[in-house]
Amino acid sequence: MPDVLDRKLKRAFALFQGENKSAPVDRAYFAALAHHQAATFPGTPTAKIEDLEASFTTFWDRYLVHRAAADGTLTGEGFSAAIASALETYRTAFLSDIGNVAQCWYAVADSNDDHVIDRDEYTKLYGVLFPLTADELATGFAKMDRDGNGVISHDEVRAASLEYWTSNDPEAPGNWLFGPFE
Repeated sequence: MPDVLDRKLKRAFALFQGENKSAPVDRAYFAALAHHQAATFPGTPTAKIEDLEASFTTFWDRYLVHRAAADGTLTGEGFSAAIASALETYRTAFLSDIGNVAQCWYAVADSNDDHVIDRDEYTKLYGVLFPLTADELATGFAKMDRDGNGVISHDEVRAASLEYWTSNDPEAPGNWLFGPFE
């Protein structure tokens, strides 16, 4: 796997693990991530939470479970191998599923239902879920806001998500989907 993509995958897995690097990353973890995000945005409609949970568990069931250890947990190496395999073997389906996860993820973050993510929603989402500094959040928002209009559209989210999981371009704006990857 090319170096840039490998570094991004390691970054994503480390963020999934959070501060507790020994915490298991398994199917239940991915399901719980949806509820954790929803708790960041009180009042999130149940349907949005259910859609997000379904997108995460579908992603687990289709691509990650095959690389899990006997106890059902995934290591960073297993995660990277699963993504590489999915890109090679099921690229079209994988990209569709990543797009669906991104759509569901940002539907929850779009707390005022205006169909865009503003700076406050972005900061709240990533500031709670991941250990990012104020500067990293500001830079990430600017990179994701490709047209510079002060909000992140669903098209910008989708483009960033696809770039993050597939691109080897070290300058791709989507590399900042989870903050700096290095």
